[in-house]
Amino acid sequence: MWPDDTMQTNTESEPVENQSATSPIESHSGEAEVAPSAEGMDSPQAASAEPAPPSAPESGDEPLTMDEAIEQSFRSFEKGEIIRATVVQVDREGALVDVGTKTEVRIPLQELSAEQVSSAEEVVKVGEEIEVKVLRSGGEAGTPVLSKREADFERLWEELREAYHSKRTIEAPVVERVKGGVVLDIGVRCFVPASQIAKRIPPHQLDRLIGETLPVKIIDLDEEKRKAVASHKLADDEIRRQREQEERERRERVFNSLQVGQRLTGVVRRLTGYGAFVDIGDYEGLLHVSEIAWTRVDDPAQVLKEGDEIEVVVIRLEPENGKVALSRRQLLPDPWHLAAQHYREGDVIEAPVSRVVRTGAFVKLEEGIEGFIPLSELTPKKVRNPEDVIKPGETLRAKVIEITPPPPLDGAQRACIRRTACCAGASTPTHAKHAPKRVYHR
Repeated sequence: MWPDDTMQTNTESEPVENQSATSPIESHSGEAEVAPSAEGMDSPQAASAEPAPPSAPESGDEPLTMDEAIEQSFRSFEKGEIIRATVVQVDREGALVDVGTKTEVRIPLQELSAEQVSSAEEVVKVGEEIEVKVLRSGGEAGTPVLSKREADFERLWEELREAYHSKRTIEAPVVERVKGGVVLDIGVRCFVPASQIAKRIPPHQLDRLIGETLPVKIIDLDEEKRKAVASHKLADDEIRRQREQEERERRERVFNSLQVGQRLTGVVRRLTGYGAFVDIGDYEGLLHVSEIAWTRVDDPAQVLKEGDEIEVVVIRLEPENGKVALSRRQLLPDPWHLAAQHYREGDVIEAPVSRVVRTGAFVKLEEGIEGFIPLSELTPKKVRNPEDVIKPGETLRAKVIEITPPPPLDGAQRACIRRTACCAGASTPTHAKHAPKRVYHR
């Protein structure tokens, strides 16, 4: 019996082992359970039967909370930082700007400009890119508090700091007179002491400068109080030196390009009692009254007027004095060429008295020629005053007693200048001792 039972047991146990992977097994509670085999654990079917465990984070970082995600969506700012912003909306009370955050930031009207304005539209426009300063990094709803006014001031102060260190000249209006000087508006209050004002104005009359724009150099800059002290004298001295240097360079160019005898076309700029100033390009030359015409010219305005374009010739250069002497007369026809053909010694002529002087009288002969009658030749009588025997405008008969070319008046080359003498009265004898009559070219 035992061998059979053993054999039967072995025989019956084989199917149990073969079905252990799939056959239900009675549990102590009476319910059937499936006992997985070692081979079943490695099979794909077994792996799919169980849910996959959660995968570990690849980077090892913990997941962000909602608050942290919102916080990172905003651009971070530092207090005092200057940033750029784009204006997206403008109204009377302020402006809305985009600074790269999730929401736009509003800048109130008082923070848009240091000046009094009634609307933001007077300061900024939609689409304009502006600079703003961060007053606080986080305000309402996590947005920064911004100010364009403060950013403008920072930019201004940086420019003033650069002008101070580089000693650059700036210009600003005088807005107030205070004790000891005046105040300029350079974006901040800038004090100019009376001792640093180049103009000679008594201290109690400095209010005359209010409204005037002065060039100044900043000589002190208070970083803490944001105030400045400047000097008008230093700036004025520098401007004067620059002008003198420019004038020297211009004068050198002019005199290097001119030479005596050169003909030029110029424009009359100013008339004076002694001549006319003529613009000959980069310089003004003097046309003396004696070089305007062959005839005597008492007033240049009788011949010329401002704006006239005239032909002149250079007759003298004085580079050391910066003077250019011009002549118009030398380019006009010389009336003495005709006089030499029309008049001979001994000729009797009739001529009107043009003017009377202490030593005699001048008579007008031809256009551009005057003859001089000495006092001793006016009458056989002895007189002290020529006007006792002759008046301007009277016509006299006179005899030519001498025609002699005079020497140059100033050493410069002159064209055919001659002296002519005549005696009043056709029957008046001619003697060598008689004083000659002179013809002047004015």
